[in-house]
Amino acid sequence: MSPIIQKELRDKLEKLSNLPSMPQIIIKIKQISEDPKSSVADLANVILSDHQLTSRILRTANSSYYGDFSGRINTITHAIVLMGFRAVRNIAISMAIYGAVNKMCRVTRFELASFWTRSLACGVIAKFLAHRINQNELIEAAFIAGFMHDIGQVILAAVFPEKYDEINTLESPDVHRTETVLMGINHLEAGGYVARKWNLPEDLVKAIAEHHRLDKAPDEKAEHLLVDLVFLADRMYPYLMSGAQPTASGYQAEVKRAKALLDISDEIMAELLDVCREQVAEIAQDLEIDIAREFEKRATPEESVADIYQQLGNKEVQLAFLQNATVALMEARSEDEILLVLCETVFCGLRMGRVILLEYNTKSGNFAGRAGFGMESQQAIQALSFKAREGLFKYMRVEARPVSVVDADRDVYSSLVTPQQAERLQARAFAAVPVKIFDEVRFVVFADAPNRENPVNDDTLRSMVALAGQGALTLERFLLKAKLKDTSRNRYS
Repeated sequence: MSPIIQKELRDKLEKLSNLPSMPQIIIKIKQISEDPKSSVADLANVILSDHQLTSRILRTANSSYYGDFSGRINTITHAIVLMGFRAVRNIAISMAIYGAVNKMCRVTRFELASFWTRSLACGVIAKFLAHRINQNELIEAAFIAGFMHDIGQVILAAVFPEKYDEINTLESPDVHRTETVLMGINHLEAGGYVARKWNLPEDLVKAIAEHHRLDKAPDEKAEHLLVDLVFLADRMYPYLMSGAQPTASGYQAEVKRAKALLDISDEIMAELLDVCREQVAEIAQDLEIDIAREFEKRATPEESVADIYQQLGNKEVQLAFLQNATVALMEARSEDEILLVLCETVFCGLRMGRVILLEYNTKSGNFAGRAGFGMESQQAIQALSFKAREGLFKYMRVEARPVSVVDADRDVYSSLVTPQQAERLQARAFAAVPVKIFDEVRFVVFADAPNRENPVNDDTLRSMVALAGQGALTLERFLLKAKLKDTSRNRYS
């Protein structure tokens, strides 16, 4: 990241310091709940000093969300004894956040009803999952983490209202990528920043700042289970709200993902849709959130208007990345920077699972890994090496044509990819694009989808070719300028 971008990001984060601080009563509740010497009376005394908070806690504690305690809690003392310090603390924090967010958004056009419906649903789903996998100590934290996971969206909407209105019109499925393109900061960064400012527990901060698992493979577990619980809740939310059936293909894909990250059964995942939907409706009523419009949405087997908006949003984001890449390439000051900008744009802008740039070495006759994204380290990328006289890399070197292949098409795949190449690349479907410098293939851009079994479509391949062409022109310009500088130096030396 360039110094200019770093400064802009710091300036934007500084604006966040003007956001409201955590209410003093929540600070006191947090201190008491974390002090082993504190008593039930100490915590009850603080909560009872705020009549609105007292009412909210009692209503929430008696809702179906708390199952075993529903209808049995009449006093704050009773709530603390039955539910425990941590549960009451978490309810208090979530109620305080709810009030602060509503106050923040009074002057924006941010859609709060939709936001709170999603937040509630994610909290309920995350709690359900934690309970069903017997993570009893995480049950309450899972709810508040899900409830707060997108708090960064509200923060950005409050700090940059005009920019966020533009983002909302795109209806992009990957909001965090659009935020980064248009504002230089996303809701994960903003949410994590404010959560730390509010001195929230570190596990909640992690869940807020990492819930999209941007650095994880689909089946790779996060360091903190809370992150995976919130990630899965966020993925399942649309199916919950649309009244999807457990057998729906999209939901089955999420079930597969959940089973890879959690020890959970198909039966429990089927139960989730009905149980959680009912709980969301009840808690929303207690919080006076109008979710009727959200519940009226239904999934349809045909392409819907929402699908079209999603596709349009994808294209808008891709165009923004391509435009930014052109500027970034022109401003790059070294060959390494040019290559990294090329890889990053393919990786982020086209939403690939991995991008590996391989460079041809004339002495060894091999293509070796130079840079990339989506693997565990640059060292792993640089350890890759392939002979240019066989398989895919012979095709790249000799034919100099882009390809998109999948192993389901056995004849094409086996004719292009040697067994050794397939094993080392660990890809059943991918695209490869040659990068010609002065009419000679010097680099190959290899990329595959987040799910390595999915083929790279023609639109994405064409975008890769366009980016490779931009990168090639920029490299040629850079090399010519370097050669001109050397020539001038030699002439006058």
